[in-house]
Amino acid sequence: MTVPRAPRFSLLCSGFVVCGMVTVLPGPLLPVLAARWGLRDVQSGAFFAALFMASTVGSIFSPHRLRRNLPLGYSSMTAGVLLLIAAGRTAGASLGHALALTAFALVGLGVGLSVTATNLMVGMMGERGAGAGDRARRISIVNLWWGIGAVACPWLIAAGERAGRVGGLLVLLAGGTAAMFAALLTQWREPEPARSGAGGATLRSEAGVLVFFAVFLFLYVGVETVVGGWITTYAHRFSGMTVARASLVVSLYWIALLGGRWLGAWALKAVPERAVLLPGLVLSLTAVVWLVAPHSTAVVLAAVALAGAGFGPVFPIAVSRMLGRVGDHWNTGWVFAMTASGGAVLPWVTGLVSTGTGSLRVGFFVPLAALGVILLLAAAEKAMLAEPGR
Repeated sequence: MTVPRAPRFSLLCSGFVVCGMVTVLPGPLLPVLAARWGLRDVQSGAFFAALFMASTVGSIFSPHRLRRNLPLGYSSMTAGVLLLIAAGRTAGASLGHALALTAFALVGLGVGLSVTATNLMVGMMGERGAGAGDRARRISIVNLWWGIGAVACPWLIAAGERAGRVGGLLVLLAGGTAAMFAALLTQWREPEPARSGAGGATLRSEAGVLVFFAVFLFLYVGVETVVGGWITTYAHRFSGMTVARASLVVSLYWIALLGGRWLGAWALKAVPERAVLLPGLVLSLTAVVWLVAPHSTAVVLAAVALAGAGFGPVFPIAVSRMLGRVGDHWNTGWVFAMTASGGAVLPWVTGLVSTGTGSLRVGFFVPLAALGVILLLAAAEKAMLAEPGR
């Protein structure tokens, strides 16, 4: 049997920088687009829904053609960013909003295809290495590079807004996604990884594991996206910051998440995964509680930083623990799909609650409640699921 050659780990990390940038793009652009077209919160929230619902579709199909869907995702991101540039030059609110929704959907489809394929490829590399600890660190490292892109994006958008060159920055971003597509085209000629021969009984026994992590990751990615996506608007409204300065608040969030992910990867060398996961969730829950209470600007900044730091290690550890129990990567597609749909649903619900109550602060009770459920699931994991023994 021909053994497929995986892309270089360094190339996958480079691609995740671009993926991180396009995934968080709606957050720093939201106030700009809302001001241009006079959008309400529920309309702005639809940008997140478009991106992450399309990402859900991409995640479903990605595991079945990993080698082809990896570069295909970057081509879809390229088309989406180029369409977003065209939308930004449209004065009409209805047409501009429709074009932007389509653009974010194309970006989301690409994110779902490429991010899912990358995480699964890296997870399989880990299985051939030093075991679960190595797998968790590899997934943490590649997602660390995703965080670098997420951190850079708001800074670049803020700089572009001050210079009046946001469109030029988006052109460069489209160039980056196109370059990744070209670099990964060789994967089209590689054979797909062999599917494991799991029997019906094994598949039934894994169903509970898949459902557990689907719910867990649905809620987690939703919460992470709510905070990262809405915090720019939140800081602009409640702290009196300019849009440009408020955009840097989300950068603080992603910097803290990046630091938390790095610390998590380092800690995994010495302590079990759960010893990193649970404290991170407790820290994040505390931070979101601060956000929904009356506070000063300094408290907002501290809460944003703590939330990001706590979130940092959660996603890679959860993915690693799932892959440690599920041997057949084909069965994980719909779990990643649920993960992506969480990023669509919870930010939209937050915008809906904000519009209905007239307070974005009240809207932040949505991620607070979801975080409470996530923490309960993490605490009950050992009781609900057997520890991975493979």
